[in-house]
Amino acid sequence: MIIQDGFPQYLVQVMIKFMPKCLPSSFLEPSQSLLCHFIPLNGVRSNSLTSKRSLIQNHSTSPGVLVLNAGSSSLKFSLFDRVNGDYSVAFTGTAEGLTVTQDVSARLRIKSRSHGTNQSEPLSSGTHRAAMEAIASFIKSNYRGDIGAVGHRIVHGGTLFTDSCLLTPDSLLKLSALDSLAPLHNPHNMAGVRAATTAFPAALQVGVFDTSYHSTLPPHAYTYPLPRPLAAKYRRYGFHGTSHKFVVEQARKYLGKERINAISFHLGNGCSATCVKNNVSVDTSMGFTPLAGLPMGSRCGDVDPSIILKLIQDEGMKVEEVSDMLHAESGLYGICGSSDSATVEKGWSNGEPQSSLAFNIFAYHVKKCLGAYSAVLNHSVDCVIFTGGVGENSTVLHRLVCDGLIPLSHDKFSRSRDICDITADAVTANVAKDVVMETERTRVLVVKTNEELAIAEECLKFL
Repeated sequence: MIIQDGFPQYLVQVMIKFMPKCLPSSFLEPSQSLLCHFIPLNGVRSNSLTSKRSLIQNHSTSPGVLVLNAGSSSLKFSLFDRVNGDYSVAFTGTAEGLTVTQDVSARLRIKSRSHGTNQSEPLSSGTHRAAMEAIASFIKSNYRGDIGAVGHRIVHGGTLFTDSCLLTPDSLLKLSALDSLAPLHNPHNMAGVRAATTAFPAALQVGVFDTSYHSTLPPHAYTYPLPRPLAAKYRRYGFHGTSHKFVVEQARKYLGKERINAISFHLGNGCSATCVKNNVSVDTSMGFTPLAGLPMGSRCGDVDPSIILKLIQDEGMKVEEVSDMLHAESGLYGICGSSDSATVEKGWSNGEPQSSLAFNIFAYHVKKCLGAYSAVLNHSVDCVIFTGGVGENSTVLHRLVCDGLIPLSHDKFSRSRDICDITADAVTANVAKDVVMETERTRVLVVKTNEELAIAEECLKFL
């Protein structure tokens, strides 16, 4: 097989991995390897000669997996390598202050597993490319292994990407058509892909989509009651899928069951709920965009659409102003002036009126969602899962949401554990016997999410 040097290296690896399956066995003797001859673009044969067997042997040495989460103003990374048979984080860091300009105030902050120390350095500019170059330079200077794959968190995969995939030129072209579905996220995710492809040309580039876990939603859950042509175009997608999938799998293992019914709450600055039946997502609170669903730090969640029309028609607001308000000036922030849940909860504890109202609104909507999803599962719920910054830490929220439904015992709560079962061992006297949940079998679990590890595990499928 003749391949020119300009051909992307990750595509070469894919071809080597899968092509023999497509060839008749007579094409290769048992002792033969598939050889790739690399020829430069100028037509002169290269001395480089790589066999399929040597490539597999390289993979068997457990190459590192780099996970990237590219946002509008930051580029987060985690480098996983194998230690004692398991993959763990060797380095993690964040490039902050990124813009589309040459802002020299951007910095890269890195934490090392081996040294246990933090370090910070300025970036040459505030672009994603400069951030990726700094990350690559650090890795190449401090990590002895090879990077086998780079996993990218991509917010929106639409209906085209229902599972993780290799980011080939063809898939990237299809992804670019989805930018309009997530204009605040996908373009920045793609900037991370371009930067990583340049920095690590020999590594596989893998896309992991927030929406893919919810591709199993049935039509009655994802279809909006709009005129048919519009309903086919605008539908519920759901988000936070990587996190929900990870914590549901952790809960399943913890409970020791092959399949579970679960209600998962990812509660942070962004908030969503997912209803899981037999390990599969069957409903979720976010919709066509991540603006829908539960009230959030600064996002409104579900509101009457007529309000938006009134704001434009009667208040004279422009569409852009309404969009900014719904995304950045609503939610907890809109009610009490703070999007920080810890600050709002403290105000609730101190009896501050607006903080109390904001926190009660938030807890009420989470509880209402819990009851609705319990009904979807015919009240057969193996576990309720709390995850995310708020879900993992707020014992007050746990109680407000589960009060009257499932008895809790926060004496068992430990923030240092990856999974914590806070369900009371026995139904207390003040809890009605006809509660919505079957309390003898429903557990309330606080599960630490780890989206970076989940993305790394998806990358391993391609190595």
